[in-house]
Amino acid sequence: MSISESNSIGCSKLINVKDCQESKATKQGKQYSIDVTKEPRILFKDTIGNGREMKFKRNCTITITPEKIFYNRDDVEIKPAVIT
Repeated sequence: MSISESNSIGCSKLINVKDCQESKATKQGKQYSIDVTKEPRILFKDTIGNGREMKFKRNCTITITPEKIFYNRDDVEIKPAVIT
């Protein structure tokens, strides 16, 4: 994880990682570089099973583990999403 990834959200099921460039795999999980010009987004179900969509406000890095997504709160907006 990078130092800027100070927040996390539980992730019970990763649905779609759209236009997020995987930069490396670490012991903690897969790290992704986010370039907002590509309009990246992540769809997932939280630990309760509710659909969530993660959109990005600026370029950043995130780490995805089997249980959590680590991110910086200032870089990300998380909204409810309908996942079928």
